[in-house]
Amino acid sequence: MTSYENLATQKEKAIALHLNLSIFPNSMDAPLLSKHLTFSKFLFRKLLAEEVGTNPICISSDQNILLIQYCLYGSCSIKNAASQKTDTFKQAEYNIILLPKGETTLITPKGNCDLVHIYLSEAFFYRYVPQHYSTPLHNLKGIGKLFPKNLYLSPKLKNILNEINLCDFGDHLKNLYTKAKIIELLSLQLVQHEEEKLIPATLKPLEVQKMIVVKEIIENNLADSHTIASLARSAGTNEQYLKKHFKLLFGSTVFGHMISCKMEKAKEMLLTGQYRITEIAEMVGYKHATHFTNAFKKFFGCLPQSFKTKVFFGGYFSFSLELEALEVLMMI
Repeated sequence: MTSYENLATQKEKAIALHLNLSIFPNSMDAPLLSKHLTFSKFLFRKLLAEEVGTNPICISSDQNILLIQYCLYGSCSIKNAASQKTDTFKQAEYNIILLPKGETTLITPKGNCDLVHIYLSEAFFYRYVPQHYSTPLHNLKGIGKLFPKNLYLSPKLKNILNEINLCDFGDHLKNLYTKAKIIELLSLQLVQHEEEKLIPATLKPLEVQKMIVVKEIIENNLADSHTIASLARSAGTNEQYLKKHFKLLFGSTVFGHMISCKMEKAKEMLLTGQYRITEIAEMVGYKHATHFTNAFKKFFGCLPQSFKTKVFFGGYFSFSLELEALEVLMMI
């Protein structure tokens, strides 16, 4: 497991939150893994399948905590001990869940399952989330979900999580950067929820499922060349409906989403520093590196070779400082 915890000031230490996270082994011979975590505003943790396996994860806290759970791979169930209400997270789904004070929440992976958890204090959550979203959580018992149904984890959201994970700043700067990224995630998630609220009135469940199939084909096969006709056949629809329904459901054209996925994946690979430009181009479906370079520059406004420097010293990093400056102004 990996985690990034915000630095607590002297004032914040008085309101520190205490979180207990235990992994119960399925085997009688294996030891119980337990960790006590303390934070004041937010906490980022990555739970990998090779570390957790299929062992249940038990979470409890001395205060109400909001958990943003992202299921990157596999699936899992989540159940609150007090209500016995069970919810399921499938691959590429996420939601914001209330973990009630003093109650135990059990997360059970179904096979290999990679999860990312972001824990938020109530004060942090209510500061950045509009009241009409957060108020209902006060009255929920057991597992209270902010969104009635789990939302789809887009490539853009995945890359923000990856950027948090890869950030190699010093402690204080990492804290500012992580905070800015969490606020960005919250903003994008609320926008996505607003857009998806319109879907049930316009598309039938079967039509929605077909569009999700197309989206998954695109995102899981970035090196392949797709056409509207081939995607329509794979989903069991026709080209006209595919173009119309995909745009209605996801707010992007099929090819627009395809380019976005390729570029976001390329960006993710660039940030690791482990791949050459030619390797990245091939893995996102470009036969010639020059074609990839031109597409990347058109999408992000800079060449791949200079992107990492731009991100860390001219783009996202400055965004973090701007948010912190705004916060200071709001406190005056």
